[in-house]
Amino acid sequence: MRTMARLVVFTLLALAVVVVRPLPVSAPTAPDHPAKAVAGFGQVHHVFVIVMENLGYRAALAVPELKALAQRYASASQYYATTHPSLPNYIALTSGGTFGITTDCWYCQVAVPNLGQELTAKGVSWGAYMQGLPADCWLGPWWPPGDYAGKHDPFRYYQGIVQSKALCQHIQPLHNLTAQLAAFAPVVPRFVWITPNLCNDGHDCLPSQAAHWLELEVAAITASAAWKDGGLLVVTWDEGNGSDTRGLNQRGQVTSGAGGGHVLTLVISPLVRPGLVISTPLDHFSLLKTVEEIFQLPQLGASASPRLADFSGFLSARP
Repeated sequence: MRTMARLVVFTLLALAVVVVRPLPVSAPTAPDHPAKAVAGFGQVHHVFVIVMENLGYRAALAVPELKALAQRYASASQYYATTHPSLPNYIALTSGGTFGITTDCWYCQVAVPNLGQELTAKGVSWGAYMQGLPADCWLGPWWPPGDYAGKHDPFRYYQGIVQSKALCQHIQPLHNLTAQLAAFAPVVPRFVWITPNLCNDGHDCLPSQAAHWLELEVAAITASAAWKDGGLLVVTWDEGNGSDTRGLNQRGQVTSGAGGGHVLTLVISPLVRPGLVISTPLDHFSLLKTVEEIFQLPQLGASASPRLADFSGFLSARP
């Protein structure tokens, strides 16, 4: 428990049920961008996504453990976050837009199509694993004993998920994934989202602490049968330094003024050549686009732009 403010929140949450006040948004509409087959993506059977916190590209590579991971596996040298602060980046990663969210609001929700709903509609198993979450489908904004922050869990912001008991159960504590990784590949959901707690993601602790946790998590995933059988693990950072406003425009070009900054992104897969560095401009919408193409999902929001690159360059360079 780091601050008195979190202690107060914890006490309130223990005494009351969270009342969600949704943002005023229009009713969700189905995406009109059909699924697209991409060469090489058919070999990917499981996708893992880990989102770390608040570290620019150069600063990340200055951390020995992170530099070692980048050299051992593959990385994107021109990857950009969508905006500042944290939450709208998480929303962008899972829905293709920010939908008017410009802060780390606790109770704002949006009624828009999102990755979780689309995976379910397609029959693709998925799980969103939050370190420090006290229970499945726990929707509070903080859980100080576990160092959990709801603003780093995008799935709790979608009305279509939190208002469905079945869909909400996909939001689980990270420790649930540990036993799954030790089992046969089919036991692990085909799409896995991982959010570390506020220390291990680098938000409240030093980058070296976050890097140590990441090393252990990467080792656990890459030792699993699910990863060895066509697994793709992507590690990215939600945003860079607050003064870095670089990002991609609608033409897929790097510009300054409205982006979330230059961040490191690691691509870890037995299908990807170790040491590969891709310089294609990419961003959070590119990652969403890649997940959608792998699982043949309709493309959401900005991920549907034909000018936006995906991660296919990593798979076209054979190991």
